[in-house]
Amino acid sequence: MRRIIGIQTHHSVNLDDASRFGVNMLTALEATLKRTGDPEIEALLDELRPLVRQIGVARTAAGLRLKMHQRDADFKRYVDGDLPWPDELEEGFLPRCSCDDRCLFHDVGRGTFEDDCNCDRVCGQHGEAEAA
Repeated sequence: MRRIIGIQTHHSVNLDDASRFGVNMLTALEATLKRTGDPEIEALLDELRPLVRQIGVARTAAGLRLKMHQRDADFKRYVDGDLPWPDELEEGFLPRCSCDDRCLFHDVGRGTFEDDCNCDRVCGQHGEAEAA
């Protein structure tokens, strides 16, 4: 199994995807309408356009909240998956498994020992049991 250095993504990433997919849908339906003139396709477009705009608004709001979190003292812990993002549900949160993470300092040769070595870090999900 290939070890990775993982992060816990913020839900704004999912909204980025939803926005991109929505715009792709619009583009495909507009091309279909141009070729067929089908009134059913036009009705779909009339329903989809406001939804894609609403997704864009939600994406922008989530992105602004993410920027605000970057000032938080616990930001690194959110990214590392030790804590849930403040604007996401705590219920059901599990710390991200870091058992197979590579060490940025020793394995990758980046950063500093003090800031980036995670060799002795205990997995937040499994504790000492699987740490090594």
